[in-house]
Amino acid sequence: MIVVLVALIAVAGIALLAWILAAFYLAETLTRSKRGRVEGHPSDLLLRHEEIDLFAADGVRTRGWYFAAAEPRATVVLVHDAAGTRSDPRQGLLELQRDYVAHGVNVLSFDLRGRGESDGNHDYLGSAELADVERAMARAVSLGRGRPLLLHGFGLGASLALVAASHDPSVSAVIADSACTSMRSQLRHEHRHWPGALFGLAAVLARRFIRADIDAIVPIEAIPELRRPVLYIHAEHDPEVPVEHTLNLAAASLNAADRAWISQADERCGTYRADPAGYLARCLDFIDAVAAAPASAVSTP
Repeated sequence: MIVVLVALIAVAGIALLAWILAAFYLAETLTRSKRGRVEGHPSDLLLRHEEIDLFAADGVRTRGWYFAAAEPRATVVLVHDAAGTRSDPRQGLLELQRDYVAHGVNVLSFDLRGRGESDGNHDYLGSAELADVERAMARAVSLGRGRPLLLHGFGLGASLALVAASHDPSVSAVIADSACTSMRSQLRHEHRHWPGALFGLAAVLARRFIRADIDAIVPIEAIPELRRPVLYIHAEHDPEVPVEHTLNLAAASLNAADRAWISQADERCGTYRADPAGYLARCLDFIDAVAAAPASAVSTP
């Protein structure tokens, strides 16, 4: 009997250890740096630009570009997706910046921490990346010289933009391409093959040991505080983040100035690449409406 009890305790201990190790593995997977090479350069498209360094409040340096339009009507801060960079070729970000500048929009783009050429060794699930966006916004305000400031984000960048705009009255509007309702719900969907309890433990470990808080970015809760217009964009057939995320975000808003476009693209954040002319036309029309609106109209839900 004692032998059996000892064996059961040993098996239970081994199972618990395996569970904890699996949770640590998942936590490491969730927070692993998504660094990729910055592919392409403004000079490839004959674009004049300024190389910029941005320093968040915690001292982390992020690197980016600033493009000044000849007769600017607005300034856009471009925020890439979790595994992307400021020039992400899969989403055509460098070409989008070229199009914006050609149509009178200043652009500030940068690599989030742990990506591209910026400092950082982890993905903080948005909790620390938010400081990078806020610093970029502050620089864009100083460089834009009074032009309306918009945030244009993709994936994680769109979710960060919605949360950042809800905190900062300097933002006139947001273009949110493929945002999620919350980082927890998005990552749970991406890692749905893992047991729920193990996923929850991994989130606790990521917060405890890496300071990556999966619950720091919850756009659906920021929407009531976001008193600026939003253009929501999402590919109907997005294989990673269901279109319901954007539909729920748009439904949570009471701002009559909001717009939503559900495209027929097949790739995550792939609407611009699928239809560059149509994408640009919708964004510029939205920007023009924001730039022409009185400040009180822009900030009233």
